[in-house]
Amino acid sequence: MCGFNSRQGRMKSLTNFLFEASALKRLKRTGWQILGDNDESIAEHSYMVGVISYIIGKQKNADIEKVLLMALFHDFTESRIGDIYKLADFYVKADVLKAARDAYEGLPDGDGLVKITREYEDEDTLEAKIVHDADTLALCIELKQLIEKGNTNAKEWFEANLDALVLAESKSLGKELAKTNSQDWWKKERKEIHQRFKSKK
Repeated sequence: MCGFNSRQGRMKSLTNFLFEASALKRLKRTGWQILGDNDESIAEHSYMVGVISYIIGKQKNADIEKVLLMALFHDFTESRIGDIYKLADFYVKADVLKAARDAYEGLPDGDGLVKITREYEDEDTLEAKIVHDADTLALCIELKQLIEKGNTNAKEWFEANLDALVLAESKSLGKELAKTNSQDWWKKERKEIHQRFKSKK
């Protein structure tokens, strides 16, 4: 009976953790509200950080498993403390590690995720620097698209965040990002589609 209750308790903890994870799809990145444009959830942001972290991590021959794990969970504690934007940093100090310990308490490798969180917060390792730069680049991608839409205030933050990048590979991506149109990724295919339109006339 004790074994059943123990297993049931573990399953309950894991289920609660998954519901907490799903809350990140609903919780919004607050800085966009101040800028007056864009609507991005914490989960959407974390996805982009993961993709960018993978790209930079491969270039740096980093521990990719650690990079992706850190990217996946780098903002997970915001389910408990919220997304504290730059202005709020002047007034609010969140206990990120306490939030991490509480959030990961029922997980098989909860201590490992707390350790990953601490490593990310300390920014000392290569993997932490990669994920921090990826976090910044994910923001820059959003800002670049706002600039293209005519948001004049986005340019200030775009340039400031590009300047904050640490790694050479990240800076190279940032420079390319600055001069690339967000729709260029399917430029060749668009030309082909337009040609098909013309051929139907």
